Amino acid sequence: MQKKVKISERIALLLLAVVLMASCQKDGGYLNYEKQPPQIDANVYDYLQSKKGVYDSMLVVVDRVGLKRILSNTRVTVFAITNSSFTAAVRNLNILRSKQGKNPLYLATLDDRNLDTLLCRYIVPGFYPTDSLAQYPDGYTTASLKYNGGANMQLYTESASGMAGGGPKYVIFSDTKGSFYINKWVRANTISMDTYLRNGVIHVLSGDHEFGFSEFINRFNN
Repeated sequence: MQKKVKISERIALLLLAVVLMASCQKDGGYLNYEKQPPQIDANVYDYLQSKKGVYDSMLVVVDRVGLKRILSNTRVTVFAITNSSFTAAVRNLNILRSKQGKNPLYLATLDDRNLDTLLCRYIVPGFYPTDSLAQYPDGYTTASLKYNGGANMQLYTESASGMAGGGPKYVIFSDTKGSFYINKWVRANTISMDTYLRNGVIHVLSGDHEFGFSEFINRFNN
């Protein structure tokens, strides 16, 4: 009789273990673990190059100013600029130049030093996915690539159904213009975030952002 009781206890313990294991698998385990997006097996440069018709203009500038090596090997956060952002900047520049009786300019012929200065503002050394910005309600300010330009990255969450912070999230990316005063910053919003790559992460800026953070015309209309 005692032997049967022991067998019943073992069976009960075994069933309990199975139930607990199933529960752990369903809930993701006991660890406080937040699943990260899958990493794409490519470096930043190759990923941008693979998106034909999206980042062609950005890559023209990257190649002209010699940033391919950095985007291939260095750990960076890139706020990617789509073709429409460059198209708007060049179009507005040439509208003004036409009124002034000047010849049009294009990305392939613009001064490479000014292009380098502007493009580096969209590249931040280090790895800053959205979850790393959540602890900074006013945004995290750091230096952008090479020229120590001020870059502020702020994770913003919209309200939804009357619940604060329950809506869509996006990053507001700002060129601080070297000022502590937010009203002097030039800001841009992201339309997608957290593309994880071998050497960094990409956030994509909205197509209505004009490349150059309001400095494009002044730098190239000479």
